[in-house]
Amino acid sequence: MKRPDGTWDPFDDYVLDFAVERMRAKERVAIVTLVEIEGSSPRPLGAQMAVSETGAWVGYLSGGCIERAIAAEAGDAIASGRSRRVRYGRGSRYIDISLPCGSAIELIFDVGVPLARLDAIDARLEQRQPAALQVPVAGPRIDEGKEELFFTRRYLPRRRLVVFGLGPVPVHLARVAIAAGFEVVVRTPDELTADAARLAGAAIGLSGEGDLEDIDDRSAVVFAFHDHDREERLLPAVLATDAFYIGAMGSRTTQVQRLEKLREKGFGRMDLERIQGPAGLLPHARSASDLALSILAQVVQAARGEEAALISCPTRPVVSSDSRTGPS
Repeated sequence: MKRPDGTWDPFDDYVLDFAVERMRAKERVAIVTLVEIEGSSPRPLGAQMAVSETGAWVGYLSGGCIERAIAAEAGDAIASGRSRRVRYGRGSRYIDISLPCGSAIELIFDVGVPLARLDAIDARLEQRQPAALQVPVAGPRIDEGKEELFFTRRYLPRRRLVVFGLGPVPVHLARVAIAAGFEVVVRTPDELTADAARLAGAAIGLSGEGDLEDIDDRSAVVFAFHDHDREERLLPAVLATDAFYIGAMGSRTTQVQRLEKLREKGFGRMDLERIQGPAGLLPHARSASDLALSILAQVVQAARGEEAALISCPTRPVVSSDSRTGPS
Protein backbone atom coordinates (compact mmCIF):
# COMPACT_ATOMS: atom_id res chain seq x y z
CA MET A 1 0.00 0.00 0.00
CA LYS A 2 1.33 3.41 -0.91
CA ARG A 3 1.41 5.86 1.97
CA PRO A 4 0.10 9.43 1.67
CA ASP A 5 3.71 10.69 1.50
CA GLY A 6 4.38 8.57 -1.59
CA THR A 7 6.47 5.87 0.10
CA TRP A 8 5.52 2.18 0.18
CA ASP A 9 4.68 0.10 3.22
CA PRO A 10 7.32 -2.66 2.98
CA PHE A 11 5.22 -5.08 5.05
CA ASP A 12 1.97 -4.96 3.11
CA ASP A 13 0.25 -8.25 2.23
CA TYR A 14 -0.56 -7.08 -1.31
CA VAL A 15 2.51 -6.37 -3.47
CA LEU A 16 1.41 -6.15 -7.09
CA ASP A 17 0.63 -2.42 -7.12
CA PHE A 18 4.26 -1.79 -6.12
CA ALA A 19 5.39 -4.12 -8.91
CA VAL A 20 3.21 -2.29 -11.45
CA GLU A 21 4.62 1.10 -10.48
CA ARG A 22 8.23 -0.13 -10.69
CA MET A 23 7.66 -1.87 -14.03
CA ARG A 24 6.04 1.25 -15.47
CA ALA A 25 9.23 3.06 -14.44
CA LYS A 26 11.11 0.53 -16.64
CA GLU A 27 12.56 -1.38 -13.71
CA ARG A 28 12.72 -5.18 -13.81
CA VAL A 29 10.81 -6.90 -11.03
CA ALA A 30 10.66 -10.40 -9.52
CA ILE A 31 7.43 -11.68 -7.97
CA VAL A 32 8.36 -14.08 -5.18
CA THR A 33 5.64 -16.54 -4.10
CA LEU A 34 5.56 -19.00 -1.22
CA VAL A 35 4.45 -22.29 -2.82
CA GLU A 36 5.38 -25.00 -0.30
CA ILE A 37 5.68 -25.23 3.48
CA GLU A 38 7.22 -28.07 5.47
CA GLY A 39 6.51 -27.74 9.16
CA SER A 40 5.29 -24.37 10.43
CA SER A 41 5.43 -20.96 8.80
CA PRO A 42 4.38 -17.49 9.93
CA ARG A 43 3.06 -16.84 6.40
CA PRO A 44 0.47 -18.80 4.41
CA LEU A 45 0.83 -20.43 1.02
CA GLY A 46 0.54 -17.75 -1.65
CA ALA A 47 2.23 -15.01 0.40
CA GLN A 48 4.33 -12.80 -1.85
CA MET A 49 7.09 -10.24 -2.15
CA ALA A 50 7.74 -7.96 -5.11
CA VAL A 51 11.43 -7.05 -5.52
CA SER A 52 12.75 -4.41 -7.90
CA GLU A 53 16.14 -4.60 -9.57
CA THR A 54 17.05 -1.59 -7.40
CA GLY A 55 16.74 -3.76 -4.28
CA ALA A 56 13.53 -2.11 -3.05
CA TRP A 57 10.74 -4.50 -2.10
CA VAL A 58 7.24 -4.78 -0.66
CA GLY A 59 5.89 -7.84 1.15
CA TYR A 60 7.24 -10.41 3.61
CA LEU A 61 7.62 -14.19 3.62
CA SER A 62 8.86 -14.86 7.15
CA GLY A 63 8.81 -13.22 10.54
CA GLY A 64 11.45 -10.81 9.25
CA CYS A 65 14.49 -13.09 9.33
CA ILE A 66 15.07 -13.85 5.64
CA GLU A 67 13.60 -10.96 3.65
CA ARG A 68 17.00 -9.41 2.90
CA ALA A 69 18.29 -12.77 1.68
CA ILE A 70 15.19 -13.13 -0.51
CA ALA A 71 15.72 -9.66 -1.97
CA ALA A 72 19.33 -10.54 -2.80
CA GLU A 73 18.24 -13.81 -4.46
CA ALA A 74 15.58 -11.92 -6.42
CA GLY A 75 18.20 -9.46 -7.65
CA ASP A 76 20.33 -12.34 -8.88
CA ALA A 77 17.33 -13.93 -10.64
CA ILE A 78 16.51 -10.62 -12.32
CA ALA A 79 20.10 -10.18 -13.48
CA SER A 80 20.16 -13.69 -14.95
CA GLY A 81 16.75 -13.29 -16.58
CA ARG A 82 15.70 -16.72 -15.36
CA SER A 83 13.01 -17.67 -12.87
CA ARG A 84 14.00 -20.11 -10.16
CA ARG A 85 12.76 -22.17 -7.23
CA VAL A 86 14.67 -21.83 -3.95
CA ARG A 87 14.36 -23.66 -0.66
CA TYR A 88 15.04 -22.01 2.70
CA GLY A 89 15.37 -23.81 6.03
CA ARG A 90 15.76 -27.55 6.49
CA GLY A 91 17.46 -29.12 3.46
CA SER A 92 18.36 -25.80 1.85
CA ARG A 93 21.68 -25.13 0.15
CA TYR A 94 21.79 -21.98 2.30
CA ILE A 95 22.99 -23.65 5.48
CA ASP A 96 23.51 -20.28 7.18
CA ILE A 97 19.80 -19.37 6.88
CA SER A 98 17.59 -21.25 9.32
CA LEU A 99 13.88 -21.08 10.06
CA PRO A 100 12.18 -21.63 13.43
CA CYS A 101 11.39 -25.18 14.57
CA GLY A 102 13.46 -26.75 11.79
CA SER A 103 10.84 -25.97 9.13
CA ALA A 104 11.36 -25.22 5.45
CA ILE A 105 9.69 -23.13 2.77
CA GLU A 106 10.00 -23.12 -1.01
CA LEU A 107 9.74 -19.94 -3.04
CA ILE A 108 9.30 -19.24 -6.73
CA PHE A 109 11.24 -16.22 -8.02
CA ASP A 110 9.27 -15.32 -11.16
CA VAL A 111 10.96 -12.74 -13.39
CA GLY A 112 8.67 -13.29 -16.38
CA VAL A 113 5.34 -11.82 -15.29
CA PRO A 114 4.21 -9.32 -17.95
CA LEU A 115 3.13 -5.84 -16.89
CA ALA A 116 -0.16 -6.27 -18.77
CA ARG A 117 -1.05 -9.24 -16.56
CA LEU A 118 -0.41 -7.30 -13.35
CA ASP A 119 -2.33 -4.32 -14.72
CA ALA A 120 -5.29 -6.62 -15.42
CA ILE A 121 -5.22 -7.96 -11.86
CA ASP A 122 -5.02 -4.46 -10.41
CA ALA A 123 -7.92 -3.32 -12.60
CA ARG A 124 -10.12 -6.19 -11.40
CA LEU A 125 -9.32 -5.47 -7.77
CA GLU A 126 -10.08 -1.77 -8.28
CA GLN A 127 -13.47 -2.89 -9.59
CA ARG A 128 -13.89 -5.02 -6.43
CA GLN A 129 -13.58 -8.25 -8.42
CA PRO A 130 -11.37 -11.26 -7.54
CA ALA A 131 -8.38 -12.11 -9.72
CA ALA A 132 -5.71 -14.77 -10.05
CA LEU A 133 -2.07 -15.11 -11.09
CA GLN A 134 -0.63 -18.44 -12.20
CA VAL A 135 2.94 -18.86 -11.03
CA PRO A 136 5.03 -21.43 -12.95
CA VAL A 137 6.43 -23.95 -10.52
CA ALA A 138 9.93 -24.14 -11.96
CA GLY A 139 12.80 -26.08 -10.42
CA PRO A 140 14.83 -29.28 -10.43
CA ARG A 141 11.92 -31.38 -9.12
CA ILE A 142 10.03 -31.08 -12.40
CA ASP A 143 11.39 -33.32 -15.13
CA GLU A 144 11.75 -32.02 -18.67
CA GLY A 145 8.91 -33.06 -20.94
CA LYS A 146 6.29 -33.17 -18.20
CA GLU A 147 3.26 -30.93 -18.37
CA GLU A 148 4.09 -27.54 -16.87
CA LEU A 149 2.66 -26.99 -13.41
CA PHE A 150 1.32 -23.79 -11.94
CA PHE A 151 0.53 -22.50 -8.48
CA THR A 152 -2.63 -20.41 -8.63
CA ARG A 153 -2.41 -17.35 -6.42
CA ARG A 154 -5.86 -15.88 -5.88
CA TYR A 155 -6.43 -12.24 -4.96
CA LEU A 156 -9.46 -10.72 -3.28
CA PRO A 157 -10.29 -7.00 -3.14
CA ARG A 158 -9.08 -5.30 0.01
CA ARG A 159 -11.32 -5.67 3.01
CA ARG A 160 -13.52 -2.62 3.43
CA LEU A 161 -14.90 -1.23 6.69
CA VAL A 162 -17.92 1.07 6.56
CA VAL A 163 -18.65 2.81 9.87
CA PHE A 164 -21.87 4.66 10.57
CA GLY A 165 -21.62 6.81 13.68
CA LEU A 166 -20.21 9.82 15.43
CA GLY A 167 -17.79 10.51 18.22
CA PRO A 168 -14.49 8.84 19.13
CA VAL A 169 -15.27 5.20 18.26
CA PRO A 170 -15.58 5.72 14.47
CA VAL A 171 -12.33 7.68 14.51
CA HIS A 172 -10.43 5.03 16.48
CA LEU A 173 -11.93 2.32 14.28
CA ALA A 174 -10.73 4.17 11.21
CA ARG A 175 -7.21 4.43 12.61
CA VAL A 176 -6.77 0.77 13.55
CA ALA A 177 -8.52 -0.55 10.43
CA ILE A 178 -6.38 1.53 8.08
CA ALA A 179 -3.28 0.32 9.92
CA ALA A 180 -4.57 -3.24 9.33
CA GLY A 181 -4.86 -2.69 5.58
CA PHE A 182 -8.58 -2.01 5.29
CA GLU A 183 -10.20 0.54 3.05
CA VAL A 184 -12.28 2.62 5.45
CA VAL A 185 -15.38 4.72 4.86
CA VAL A 186 -16.89 6.72 7.72
CA ARG A 187 -20.50 7.85 7.26
CA THR A 188 -21.27 10.53 9.81
CA PRO A 189 -23.49 13.60 10.25
CA ASP A 190 -20.91 15.13 12.61
CA GLU A 191 -18.30 17.51 11.23
CA LEU A 192 -15.79 16.96 14.06
CA THR A 193 -15.95 13.18 13.56
CA ALA A 194 -15.60 13.61 9.81
CA ASP A 195 -12.53 15.82 10.13
CA ALA A 196 -10.76 13.43 12.54
CA ALA A 197 -11.58 10.35 10.46
CA ARG A 198 -10.47 12.08 7.26
CA LEU A 199 -7.16 12.94 8.92
CA ALA A 200 -6.75 9.24 9.77
CA GLY A 201 -7.13 8.42 6.07
CA ALA A 202 -10.79 7.40 5.83
CA ALA A 203 -13.16 8.37 3.05
CA ILE A 204 -16.07 10.41 4.38
CA GLY A 205 -19.76 10.45 3.53
CA LEU A 206 -23.17 11.23 4.94
CA SER A 207 -24.92 8.56 7.00
CA GLY A 208 -27.88 8.01 4.68
CA GLU A 209 -29.39 5.08 2.82
CA GLY A 210 -28.05 6.45 -0.45
CA ASP A 211 -24.51 5.77 0.70
CA LEU A 212 -24.72 1.96 0.62
CA GLU A 213 -23.52 1.28 -2.92
CA ASP A 214 -19.96 0.73 -1.65
CA ILE A 215 -21.02 -2.16 0.63
CA ASP A 216 -20.20 -5.46 -1.09
CA ASP A 217 -19.31 -8.98 0.03
CA ARG A 218 -15.82 -7.80 1.04
CA SER A 219 -17.30 -5.15 3.36
CA ALA A 220 -17.91 -5.05 7.09
CA VAL A 221 -20.40 -2.58 8.51
CA VAL A 222 -20.32 -1.17 12.04
CA PHE A 223 -22.95 1.03 13.67
CA ALA A 224 -21.24 3.25 16.23
CA PHE A 225 -24.12 5.47 17.36
CA HIS A 226 -24.91 6.01 21.02
CA ASP A 227 -28.27 7.37 19.90
CA HIS A 228 -29.59 4.07 18.57
CA ASP A 229 -32.62 5.66 16.94
CA ARG A 230 -30.25 6.65 14.12
CA GLU A 231 -29.80 2.97 13.27
CA GLU A 232 -33.47 2.23 12.65
CA ARG A 233 -33.62 3.50 9.09
CA LEU A 234 -30.15 2.20 8.20
CA LEU A 235 -30.11 -1.35 9.54
CA PRO A 236 -32.83 -2.68 7.19
CA ALA A 237 -30.98 -1.26 4.21
CA VAL A 238 -27.65 -2.74 5.33
CA LEU A 239 -29.27 -6.14 5.85
CA ALA A 240 -30.17 -6.04 2.14
CA THR A 241 -26.46 -5.84 1.22
CA ASP A 242 -23.88 -8.64 0.95
CA ALA A 243 -21.78 -7.36 3.87
CA PHE A 244 -19.88 -10.24 5.49
CA TYR A 245 -20.14 -8.61 8.92
CA ILE A 246 -22.66 -6.31 10.56
CA GLY A 247 -21.99 -5.09 14.08
CA ALA A 248 -23.69 -2.57 16.35
CA MET A 249 -22.61 -0.96 19.60
CA GLY A 250 -24.76 -0.98 22.71
CA SER A 251 -25.62 -3.16 25.68
CA ARG A 252 -27.17 -6.62 25.58
CA THR A 253 -30.49 -5.00 26.44
CA THR A 254 -30.08 -2.66 23.48
CA GLN A 255 -29.38 -5.65 21.21
CA VAL A 256 -32.56 -7.40 22.37
CA GLN A 257 -34.57 -4.26 21.66
CA ARG A 258 -32.83 -3.77 18.30
CA LEU A 259 -33.66 -7.27 17.14
CA GLU A 260 -37.25 -7.06 18.38
CA LYS A 261 -37.86 -3.90 16.31
CA LEU A 262 -36.45 -5.61 13.23
CA ARG A 263 -38.55 -8.69 13.92
CA GLU A 264 -41.64 -6.48 14.00
CA LYS A 265 -40.64 -5.19 10.57
CA GLY A 266 -40.69 -8.73 9.19
CA PHE A 267 -37.03 -9.72 9.38
CA GLY A 268 -36.43 -13.40 10.05
CA ARG A 269 -33.95 -15.38 12.12
CA MET A 270 -31.23 -15.56 9.43
CA ASP A 271 -31.25 -11.79 9.00
CA LEU A 272 -31.19 -11.11 12.73
CA GLU A 273 -28.33 -13.54 13.31
CA ARG A 274 -26.15 -11.46 10.99
CA ILE A 275 -26.10 -8.58 13.49
CA GLN A 276 -23.34 -8.84 16.08
CA GLY A 277 -24.33 -6.94 19.20
CA PRO A 278 -22.81 -5.77 21.35
CA ALA A 279 -20.13 -5.59 18.65
CA GLY A 280 -16.64 -6.77 19.55
CA LEU A 281 -14.82 -9.71 21.11
CA LEU A 282 -13.88 -8.05 24.41
CA PRO A 283 -16.77 -7.81 26.88
CA HIS A 284 -17.31 -4.55 28.71
CA ALA A 285 -14.75 -2.53 26.71
CA ARG A 286 -15.15 1.05 27.83
CA SER A 287 -12.54 3.21 26.10
CA ALA A 288 -12.96 4.09 22.43
CA SER A 289 -9.55 2.59 21.61
CA ASP A 290 -10.30 -0.72 23.36
CA LEU A 291 -13.72 -0.89 21.73
CA ALA A 292 -12.24 -0.20 18.30
CA LEU A 293 -9.67 -2.99 18.70
CA SER A 294 -12.36 -5.34 20.02
CA ILE A 295 -14.66 -4.68 17.06
CA LEU A 296 -11.90 -4.91 14.46
CA ALA A 297 -10.76 -8.23 15.93
CA GLN A 298 -14.28 -9.58 15.47
CA VAL A 299 -14.39 -8.23 11.91
CA VAL A 300 -11.08 -9.94 11.06
CA GLN A 301 -12.31 -13.17 12.62
CA ALA A 302 -15.37 -13.08 10.36
CA ALA A 303 -13.28 -12.16 7.31
CA ARG A 304 -10.89 -15.06 7.82
CA GLY A 305 -13.79 -17.48 7.86
CA GLU A 306 -14.98 -16.10 4.52
CA GLU A 307 -11.51 -16.17 2.96
CA ALA A 308 -10.23 -19.54 4.19
CA ALA A 309 -10.52 -21.39 0.87
CA LEU A 310 -10.22 -18.48 -1.54
CA ILE A 311 -6.67 -17.11 -1.36
CA SER A 312 -4.53 -19.86 -2.87
CA CYS A 313 -4.68 -23.39 -4.13
CA PRO A 314 -2.03 -26.10 -4.63
CA THR A 315 -0.04 -26.63 -7.78
CA ARG A 316 -1.96 -28.13 -10.62
CA PRO A 317 -1.59 -28.69 -14.37
CA VAL A 318 -2.92 -25.94 -16.58
CA VAL A 319 -4.20 -26.89 -20.02
CA SER A 320 -4.35 -23.47 -21.65
CA SER A 321 -1.05 -22.34 -23.16
CA ASP A 322 -1.93 -18.66 -22.74
CA SER A 323 -3.17 -18.87 -19.14
CA ARG A 324 -0.68 -16.29 -17.93
CA THR A 325 -2.01 -13.53 -20.14
CA GLY A 326 -5.71 -14.30 -20.35
CA PRO A 327 -8.43 -12.63 -18.26
CA SER A 328 -9.04 -13.72 -14.69
